[in-house]
Amino acid sequence: MQIHQVGGLGFDSNIYLIIDEVIALVDAGTGMNFDRVRRNLLKFGVRTDDVDLLINTHCHYDHIGGDHDFISASGCQVAIHELEVEALRNADPEVTLANAFGASLEPIEPTRELRDGDRIELGEVTLEVLHTPGHTRGSICLYDRERRVLFSGDTVFCDGVGRTDLPTGDSAAMVRSLRRLKELGVRRLLPGHGATTDVRGGECIGAALDSITNLWQIGPMG
Repeated sequence: MQIHQVGGLGFDSNIYLIIDEVIALVDAGTGMNFDRVRRNLLKFGVRTDDVDLLINTHCHYDHIGGDHDFISASGCQVAIHELEVEALRNADPEVTLANAFGASLEPIEPTRELRDGDRIELGEVTLEVLHTPGHTRGSICLYDRERRVLFSGDTVFCDGVGRTDLPTGDSAAMVRSLRRLKELGVRRLLPGHGATTDVRGGECIGAALDSITNLWQIGPMG
Protein backbone atom coordinates (compact mmCIF):
# COMPACT_ATOMS: atom_id res chain seq x y z
CA MET A 1 0.00 0.00 0.00
CA GLN A 2 1.21 3.47 -0.89
CA ILE A 3 -0.19 6.92 -0.10
CA HIS A 4 0.70 9.98 -2.16
CA GLN A 5 -0.56 13.54 -2.18
CA VAL A 6 -1.42 14.47 -5.77
CA GLY A 7 -3.44 17.68 -5.38
CA GLY A 8 -3.88 20.85 -3.37
CA LEU A 9 -3.27 23.59 -5.93
CA GLY A 10 -5.11 26.89 -5.78
CA PHE A 11 -8.53 26.45 -4.19
CA ASP A 12 -8.28 22.65 -4.36
CA SER A 13 -8.39 20.50 -1.30
CA ASN A 14 -5.53 18.10 -0.80
CA ILE A 15 -6.08 14.98 -2.87
CA TYR A 16 -4.66 11.68 -1.65
CA LEU A 17 -3.93 8.69 -3.85
CA ILE A 18 -4.00 5.27 -2.20
CA ILE A 19 -2.42 2.52 -4.28
CA ASP A 20 -3.59 -0.90 -3.14
CA GLU A 21 -5.62 -3.70 -4.69
CA VAL A 22 -8.25 -1.01 -5.04
CA ILE A 23 -6.95 2.31 -6.40
CA ALA A 24 -8.65 5.01 -4.34
CA LEU A 25 -8.65 8.78 -4.02
CA VAL A 26 -9.59 10.77 -0.96
CA ASP A 27 -11.28 13.93 -2.27
CA ALA A 28 -11.07 15.38 -5.77
CA GLY A 29 -10.42 19.11 -5.47
CA THR A 30 -12.40 21.65 -7.49
CA GLY A 31 -11.58 20.14 -10.86
CA MET A 32 -9.97 23.43 -11.90
CA ASN A 33 -6.53 21.79 -11.88
CA PHE A 34 -7.54 18.36 -13.16
CA ASP A 35 -4.82 18.22 -15.82
CA ARG A 36 -2.14 18.83 -13.20
CA VAL A 37 -3.67 16.18 -10.94
CA ARG A 38 -3.72 13.77 -13.88
CA ARG A 39 -0.03 14.38 -14.50
CA ASN A 40 0.73 13.89 -10.80
CA LEU A 41 -1.05 10.53 -10.85
CA LEU A 42 1.13 9.44 -13.77
CA LYS A 43 4.24 10.04 -11.66
CA PHE A 44 3.11 7.07 -9.58
CA GLY A 45 2.11 4.90 -12.52
CA VAL A 46 -1.62 5.56 -12.18
CA ARG A 47 -3.87 6.81 -14.98
CA THR A 48 -7.15 8.55 -14.29
CA ASP A 49 -9.01 5.57 -15.71
CA ASP A 50 -7.30 3.32 -13.14
CA VAL A 51 -9.17 4.93 -10.25
CA ASP A 52 -11.69 2.52 -8.73
CA LEU A 53 -13.05 4.52 -5.81
CA LEU A 54 -13.34 8.20 -4.89
CA ILE A 55 -14.11 8.97 -1.25
CA ASN A 56 -15.33 12.47 -0.43
CA THR A 57 -14.72 13.61 3.13
CA HIS A 58 -17.61 16.09 2.83
CA CYS A 59 -19.68 17.92 0.24
CA HIS A 60 -17.85 21.26 -0.20
CA TYR A 61 -16.98 22.25 -3.75
CA ASP A 62 -13.23 22.40 -3.14
CA HIS A 63 -13.39 18.67 -2.32
CA ILE A 64 -16.07 17.42 -4.75
CA GLY A 65 -15.90 19.76 -7.76
CA GLY A 66 -13.52 17.35 -9.50
CA ASP A 67 -15.70 14.29 -8.97
CA HIS A 68 -17.19 14.43 -12.47
CA ASP A 69 -13.75 14.48 -14.06
CA PHE A 70 -12.83 11.20 -12.39
CA ILE A 71 -16.24 9.67 -12.98
CA SER A 72 -15.98 10.53 -16.68
CA ALA A 73 -12.43 9.20 -16.91
CA SER A 74 -12.84 5.94 -15.04
CA GLY A 75 -16.46 5.30 -14.09
CA CYS A 76 -15.22 5.08 -10.51
CA GLN A 77 -17.50 4.62 -7.54
CA VAL A 78 -18.15 7.69 -5.41
CA ALA A 79 -18.59 7.38 -1.65
CA ILE A 80 -19.73 10.05 0.82
CA HIS A 81 -21.53 10.12 4.16
CA GLU A 82 -25.26 9.58 3.95
CA LEU A 83 -25.99 13.08 5.32
CA GLU A 84 -24.12 14.68 2.40
CA VAL A 85 -25.76 12.66 -0.39
CA GLU A 86 -28.68 15.01 -0.93
CA ALA A 87 -26.43 18.04 -1.46
CA LEU A 88 -24.52 16.20 -4.21
CA ARG A 89 -27.60 14.69 -5.78
CA ASN A 90 -29.32 18.09 -5.94
CA ALA A 91 -26.13 20.02 -6.75
CA ASP A 92 -27.09 22.37 -3.94
CA PRO A 93 -25.16 25.59 -4.65
CA GLU A 94 -25.37 26.86 -1.06
CA VAL A 95 -24.60 23.73 0.96
CA THR A 96 -21.78 22.68 -1.39
CA LEU A 97 -20.42 26.27 -1.46
CA ALA A 98 -20.32 26.15 -5.26
CA ASN A 99 -21.74 29.69 -5.26
CA ALA A 100 -18.89 30.89 -3.05
CA PHE A 101 -16.41 29.63 -5.66
CA GLY A 102 -18.33 31.26 -8.51
CA ALA A 103 -18.94 27.81 -9.93
CA SER A 104 -21.87 25.68 -11.00
CA LEU A 105 -22.10 22.05 -9.98
CA GLU A 106 -23.71 19.26 -11.95
CA PRO A 107 -25.62 16.66 -9.90
CA ILE A 108 -23.50 13.80 -8.63
CA GLU A 109 -25.04 10.44 -7.81
CA PRO A 110 -22.97 8.72 -5.10
CA THR A 111 -22.71 4.97 -5.44
CA ARG A 112 -21.99 4.31 -1.76
CA GLU A 113 -23.55 6.05 1.22
CA LEU A 114 -21.21 5.85 4.19
CA ARG A 115 -22.09 5.59 7.87
CA ASP A 116 -20.06 5.75 11.05
CA GLY A 117 -18.20 2.51 11.61
CA ASP A 118 -18.25 1.38 7.97
CA ARG A 119 -15.10 -0.31 6.78
CA ILE A 120 -13.67 0.35 3.34
CA GLU A 121 -11.54 -2.61 2.27
CA LEU A 122 -8.86 -1.60 -0.22
CA GLY A 123 -6.63 -4.68 0.04
CA GLU A 124 -3.70 -4.38 2.40
CA VAL A 125 -5.33 -1.42 4.11
CA THR A 126 -8.78 -1.06 5.64
CA LEU A 127 -10.16 2.41 6.29
CA GLU A 128 -12.67 2.90 9.07
CA VAL A 129 -15.27 5.61 8.50
CA LEU A 130 -15.56 8.02 11.43
CA HIS A 131 -18.50 10.42 11.33
CA THR A 132 -17.03 13.71 12.59
CA PRO A 133 -19.63 16.47 12.23
CA GLY A 134 -18.70 20.06 12.89
CA HIS A 135 -17.37 21.50 9.64
CA THR A 136 -20.45 20.01 7.96
CA ARG A 137 -23.09 17.69 9.37
CA GLY A 138 -21.84 14.75 7.31
CA SER A 139 -18.08 15.28 7.53
CA ILE A 140 -16.04 12.11 7.89
CA CYS A 141 -12.50 11.07 8.69
CA LEU A 142 -10.95 7.84 7.45
CA TYR A 143 -8.73 5.90 9.83
CA ASP A 144 -6.22 3.14 9.23
CA ARG A 145 -5.95 1.77 12.77
CA GLU A 146 -3.07 -0.58 12.03
CA ARG A 147 -0.81 2.21 10.79
CA ARG A 148 -2.46 5.00 12.83
CA VAL A 149 -3.05 7.10 9.72
CA LEU A 150 -5.95 9.56 9.69
CA PHE A 151 -7.37 11.28 6.61
CA SER A 152 -9.09 14.13 8.42
CA GLY A 153 -10.75 16.18 5.69
CA ASP A 154 -11.60 19.62 7.04
CA THR A 155 -12.30 18.41 10.56
CA VAL A 156 -8.77 19.06 11.77
CA PHE A 157 -5.58 20.36 10.20
CA CYS A 158 -2.01 20.33 11.46
CA ASP A 159 -2.52 23.88 12.69
CA GLY A 160 -6.22 24.21 13.48
CA VAL A 161 -9.72 23.11 12.57
CA GLY A 162 -12.24 23.62 9.81
CA ARG A 163 -14.72 26.48 9.92
CA THR A 164 -18.03 25.87 11.62
CA ASP A 165 -19.83 29.03 10.45
CA LEU A 166 -20.75 27.61 7.03
CA PRO A 167 -24.00 25.81 6.12
CA THR A 168 -24.62 22.78 8.41
CA GLY A 169 -21.57 23.65 10.55
CA ASP A 170 -21.78 23.18 14.32
CA SER A 171 -19.09 24.28 16.78
CA ALA A 172 -20.24 22.05 19.63
CA ALA A 173 -20.29 19.04 17.31
CA MET A 174 -16.77 19.92 16.20
CA VAL A 175 -15.53 19.78 19.79
CA ARG A 176 -17.14 16.38 20.29
CA SER A 177 -15.57 15.12 17.07
CA LEU A 178 -12.11 16.32 18.11
CA ARG A 179 -12.46 14.68 21.51
CA ARG A 180 -13.19 11.43 19.73
CA LEU A 181 -10.21 11.80 17.40
CA LYS A 182 -7.88 12.65 20.28
CA GLU A 183 -8.48 9.19 21.75
CA LEU A 184 -7.26 7.38 18.63
CA GLY A 185 -3.52 7.83 19.07
CA VAL A 186 -3.08 9.16 15.54
CA ARG A 187 0.46 9.39 14.22
CA ARG A 188 0.20 10.35 10.56
CA LEU A 189 -2.29 13.14 9.93
CA LEU A 190 -3.38 13.81 6.34
CA PRO A 191 -5.79 16.78 6.37
CA GLY A 192 -7.89 18.33 3.65
CA HIS A 193 -5.70 21.43 3.38
CA GLY A 194 -2.20 22.49 4.27
CA ALA A 195 0.71 20.55 5.66
CA THR A 196 0.74 16.91 6.71
CA THR A 197 2.63 15.21 9.52
CA ASP A 198 3.98 11.68 9.77
CA VAL A 199 4.43 11.54 13.56
CA ARG A 200 2.67 14.45 15.29
CA GLY A 201 -0.95 13.74 14.41
CA GLY A 202 -2.19 13.19 17.94
CA GLU A 203 -0.35 16.25 19.18
CA CYS A 204 -1.93 18.41 16.47
CA ILE A 205 -5.40 17.13 17.30
CA GLY A 206 -4.89 17.78 21.00
CA ALA A 207 -3.62 21.30 20.37
CA ALA A 208 -6.57 22.07 18.10
CA LEU A 209 -9.02 20.79 20.69
CA ASP A 210 -7.45 22.85 23.48
CA SER A 211 -7.46 25.95 21.30
CA ILE A 212 -11.09 25.86 20.23
CA THR A 213 -12.38 24.72 23.62
CA ASN A 214 -10.82 27.83 25.14
CA LEU A 215 -11.86 30.08 22.25
CA TRP A 216 -15.48 28.96 22.17
CA GLN A 217 -15.68 28.39 25.95
CA ILE A 218 -17.37 25.03 25.48
CA GLY A 219 -17.58 22.97 28.63
CA PRO A 220 -16.67 19.31 29.19
CA MET A 221 -19.95 17.93 27.85
CA GLY A 222 -19.86 20.11 24.68
